Amino acid sequence: MKKRVAFIALQSIAIVAIAAAIAFSPAVGARQLVKADTSTVVPTVSVTGTGKVTVKPTIARINFGVFTHNDTANGAQTANDAIMAKITAALKAAGISEDDIQTTGYSLQPRWVWDKTNEKNIQDGYDMNHNMMVTVRAIKDAGKTVSLIADNGANTVDGISFEVDDATLEQTKLAALDLAMTSARKRADVVAKAAGKTILSVQTVVVNENTYTPYPIYRNDMAVAQDSAPAPVEAGTTDVLISVSVTYLF
Repeated sequence: MKKRVAFIALQSIAIVAIAAAIAFSPAVGARQLVKADTSTVVPTVSVTGTGKVTVKPTIARINFGVFTHNDTANGAQTANDAIMAKITAALKAAGISEDDIQTTGYSLQPRWVWDKTNEKNIQDGYDMNHNMMVTVRAIKDAGKTVSLIADNGANTVDGISFEVDDATLEQTKLAALDLAMTSARKRADVVAKAAGKTILSVQTVVVNENTYTPYPIYRNDMAVAQDSAPAPVEAGTTDVLISVSVTYLF
């Protein structure tokens, strides 16, 4: 019995000794040290860059309308449709595609007026409004087109807006983006040089677009003049702005 107890005691001492040897082993300590070294943070620098390209608008959009009044709904509508048909035919004859002529508003409603004698609203015929938008793909023809519309019966012209066609706008955005990325890299290089580093690669890029377009307004009183000469219309320019936020590794 005493020999068995002594044997168990010796086993316990051996296990404790082995555990202590493993805990203080140089190899294990070395492995722990290597693992700690892998937590090194790679330095980065975040900068912004901007690019701006100025381009001239390539198309004009003219908003106009025809208003008519008649004692009957049919009378107001028939008169309005006749004028609008005349305007549409004139636009097509001038070379404007049917796809570039679009109705934007159409309403026919009774007109109510206040009867002082009976102290109540009474109906006074019908009002008809038909609004359209025409796209002119040659800026130089914008003023001539407004005169054409007015000469053929339009009695309202709400204004002219100028835009850049999709293909031209996309090319302009790409040019502005290239300038923005160049600007960001120059800034990053300055920061890296001051820190005694060299830019290694790009980590992230965020692109922001902001297109500013001025919209000149055509005077309504000129639009209703009959037999008028084409008015000068200036389209101005459009600034396409692109900004980027770039994070670089160095």
